[in-house]
Amino acid sequence: MYTQLLVFLTLLLHIFVPVLRAQTTDGSEIIRALNPRIAAVEKGVFTIDARYKFADGEDTLVHRGTCYFFRKSNPDSLAPFVVISEGKPVFAFDGENFYQEAGPEVFWVTAVKDVGGLRRMLRGNVKKSNLIYEPLLRVDRPNLRPGGFDSVELTAARLNDLPMLRLTVRDTSIEEALGDVANNKIIAAYHWDIAIPDFYLARVGSEVWLFDGWQYEEKLFSAITPLPDEAQFSDYFNPEKLAATFSFEQYDPNAPVKREQELIQAGATLPDFTLSDLQGQTYSASEQQQGLLLLDFWYKGCFPCQMAMPKLENLHQKYASKGLQVLGINPFDKNNDALKEWLKTRKVTYNTLFDPEKTLPQAVGIIGYPLLIIADAKTKNVLHVHSGFSEEMEAELEPILVKHLKK
Repeated sequence: MYTQLLVFLTLLLHIFVPVLRAQTTDGSEIIRALNPRIAAVEKGVFTIDARYKFADGEDTLVHRGTCYFFRKSNPDSLAPFVVISEGKPVFAFDGENFYQEAGPEVFWVTAVKDVGGLRRMLRGNVKKSNLIYEPLLRVDRPNLRPGGFDSVELTAARLNDLPMLRLTVRDTSIEEALGDVANNKIIAAYHWDIAIPDFYLARVGSEVWLFDGWQYEEKLFSAITPLPDEAQFSDYFNPEKLAATFSFEQYDPNAPVKREQELIQAGATLPDFTLSDLQGQTYSASEQQQGLLLLDFWYKGCFPCQMAMPKLENLHQKYASKGLQVLGINPFDKNNDALKEWLKTRKVTYNTLFDPEKTLPQAVGIIGYPLLIIADAKTKNVLHVHSGFSEEMEAELEPILVKHLKK
């Protein structure tokens, strides 16, 4: 039955979308055929229902919004738009400035030309990326494209009672990162679902296997509905009218972040701490009087943290007998038994300490994971700080260990 449906839908597409080539076999032309249809609507509105789950989290983030757009040329090549969520504007772009709700009565305002463009600003924030779907907002060239993958296939699918064509692209390569662990790989698949017979993008989704769990995201779209000819951007976002309720603050994402605690530096004193390890035993820094401490701030969902572990295990194996204590500091993962098994499969034998209150990360001013700190166990004098992962990390840390363990 699905085969018959696929044949019927494919024929239907060739009727409704004459730009498709007869020799299409993988569906690439179908997804690209959406681009001129998207660009044809100069003023429109569509809804977004988005879900996102991190691989290391149990909860699913849900974001819903309505996006109004007004295509016109501008240096950033994105249509001015307004995103309404829960009855109020949360994001807006007028062609020059980007507005984002920063609190109950505050909007941040950013001149996008000063920060490298709007697309740069949209990176790295889950809510932004879910409620602002860039491919539907391009002015000059909408860019839905399936290229760059090694597997592309076309199948039939359904969304509730809506028949669809599903274009699935996969990166079937397995990225070996941490040796010969069975589940140590990254596999990604991405889907575009196209509603039939109206031929619009109804759903975009992806699932990625990251070592121990699935991470996924899904965006459901309504068909784009044209707005009346007389509709204007200011009908949906007018800073002068909103000023009665909201304050507008200039925001520079490139400005130095004001931090309560700056990142600890060599020469400082390591804060004292007392934490519990995987066996429930208490570990107190003040009781350590010999050798060196190498603190590794990490959590399971941090890919660079996982990349760093084999290198830290090497250092542990080489220098533990000479007085080195490698200590993993984990402020996020809570399942003790699961974490013990997880570390066992990765052959990590150095001690891990839990810090659920995040007191030590805050005390050292952590700015990202992993963070590595080498300190003298007796004096607590910090000898070296390394933020993030690099392939040269082990070679950078080892001379410091050798130098100070000789004393």
